[in-house]
Amino acid sequence: MKRSTATLFALFLLSITGCSSSSSGGNDPGGPQPAGLLSAVSDVAAFEASIKTALSQMSSAEQLSVAGSAADANFTGTYTQELNVDEFDAVRYDGEHLFVAPRRYFHCCFILDAAQAGANDPGATPVRSIRILATDPLNGEANLVSSIPLEDDVSVQGMYLHADKMFALTGEMFYGNFGQPWAELAIWAPERLGFRVYDVTDMGNPGLEIEASIDGVFVESRRIGNTVYIVSRYTPWIEGLHYYVTTPEQQAENRALLAGVTLDDLLPKITVAGETRTLVSPQSCYVTTNDGTSDYAVITSVTAVPIDNPANFTTTCYNEDAYGVYVSENALYFAEHRPNSATQADVTRIHKFALAGTSIGYRGSADIDGTVWRGGQADFRMSEHNGDLRLIASQFDWTNVDFVDHKLYILRESNSRPDLEIVSTLPNASRPAEIGKPNEALYGVRFLGNTAYAVTFEQIDPLYAIDLSDPADPFIAGELEVTGFSDFLHPVTDDLLLGLGRDANGGVKLELFDVSNIAQPLSRGSATIGGLGSYSEARHDRHAFTYQADVNGRDRFTIPADVYATDGSYEYEGSALYLFEILDKTLPALATLNSVGAIEPPQFGPSAPVWVERSRAFVHDDTVYYVRDEEVWSANWGAPAIVQGPF
Repeated sequence: MKRSTATLFALFLLSITGCSSSSSGGNDPGGPQPAGLLSAVSDVAAFEASIKTALSQMSSAEQLSVAGSAADANFTGTYTQELNVDEFDAVRYDGEHLFVAPRRYFHCCFILDAAQAGANDPGATPVRSIRILATDPLNGEANLVSSIPLEDDVSVQGMYLHADKMFALTGEMFYGNFGQPWAELAIWAPERLGFRVYDVTDMGNPGLEIEASIDGVFVESRRIGNTVYIVSRYTPWIEGLHYYVTTPEQQAENRALLAGVTLDDLLPKITVAGETRTLVSPQSCYVTTNDGTSDYAVITSVTAVPIDNPANFTTTCYNEDAYGVYVSENALYFAEHRPNSATQADVTRIHKFALAGTSIGYRGSADIDGTVWRGGQADFRMSEHNGDLRLIASQFDWTNVDFVDHKLYILRESNSRPDLEIVSTLPNASRPAEIGKPNEALYGVRFLGNTAYAVTFEQIDPLYAIDLSDPADPFIAGELEVTGFSDFLHPVTDDLLLGLGRDANGGVKLELFDVSNIAQPLSRGSATIGGLGSYSEARHDRHAFTYQADVNGRDRFTIPADVYATDGSYEYEGSALYLFEILDKTLPALATLNSVGAIEPPQFGPSAPVWVERSRAFVHDDTVYYVRDEEVWSANWGAPAIVQGPF
């Protein structure tokens, strides 16, 4: 979406940069600060005028031109991109209890039918709730110990478990984590999100400690230590305002209406423990440094909530568009799409905010060519290492025979001002070799220490290994061409990389890469599940991928898959959780993939195709708990065909 297309689209692009919360400020009140691409709000009246200008403007086109699994000894948890950065998910496991929230569907959430809701009590009336099940991995069992009822209009976006607390993120709507929906939905109001903190010291009797409701739409969240970070967006909702302005008369009516609106009316509110207050403080916010494009009517906020004292939150906000988020252990990065209207080229603005508990501080910004997010797990395209941000962006030019180019950037904080300086790019004049052959799209990306791996694809799958050991001079160290492509890359060891994607015939493909010599990557074997039409949720949702390292000298992993025949007939063959092992990982030249089998609940075979929206798996000793939507099944790793459940 071009920045010049419509005010209402600018509406949801209004990220009122960096409001620190209503409970504590994030800007230094001691004096003027150096300005980067974002500046601390210094004039509250101008801040209010900026929002009102965006709300009143015409919107006609004519006028507006690792990581890995969080594991504890013998059981797996939720797979995360960064080792010490927890990610919310609607199914959690702590080694003793499974927490299973119902699925979410736009305004209303999935309601269990009698068969599912009555798994433990066949006569039960279906009730939407977060179920808590005690696990018995020795016998492969799970038993319901309690449930937390949910209102019909409340969706659980995900949960965190920390220190006898369960932190549930709630909301009315969910637009997906990343990508173009952020940049293409015009109205983000009136909606609400929130959180609830439960004391689960007694799993049989969980107690609600505090509940919060926030104006806006849930976007993303992470937990670092005791602090949960929530990214949300808010569009001021004014009764009687024309949100799709097409005539000068409507614009004039908007201006007249807004003249009687206060700044407090334009800002999102939060209600915590029954007390309502403003979520953001203008004195703690950031706005675009004057470039003629600073009037937006959407507030993007980052709220830091200490789990042990949720009412003592802080919030930072800013007033620009953002269509992607990456979070390291020390910082949060936004990616904002800012296309160049003159050249029609894509430009992405990167903002960095440092994180330290409830302290959120703006550190700098930079503009780069191309786009970073286009949906899926594109946050893997960004990675922080030793304070540097490394990322890969793609520039599309549909007028060119070679219509896409991929470029690596390394960004670093300036020592003198709040900017992110470009340390290096690749390709460049000294190293002109491109990342990808002509017209190859970018698929799986993984940054691991001083190496980046990138998969591109059009007809074959080149795996590129990029040496980042000298940030000032990155270079393509080696590449390997195989059939198919990988959407998702997982580090097995420093010398082995696992790829998950699609093979040339449309099946789900796993490939084991030997990267012990990055100048000459090799394949140590592959496995394919099914044929054309087969699909694995884990290709696009890392939480559906489960990995358990070093079990009697072997690594274990699982992926869910819906499988179709290999003859191209699209004949459905079933839906199951597939189990694999990696053998001899300490000897890359001998390492192999080994298929163990599949856990297929009896009613999901070829005679009864069932669409599964959410698949999760947790391995505890030799027991695998397989969660299909709200149902829990189990099997022994050594005998996956013998299935217990549903629990």
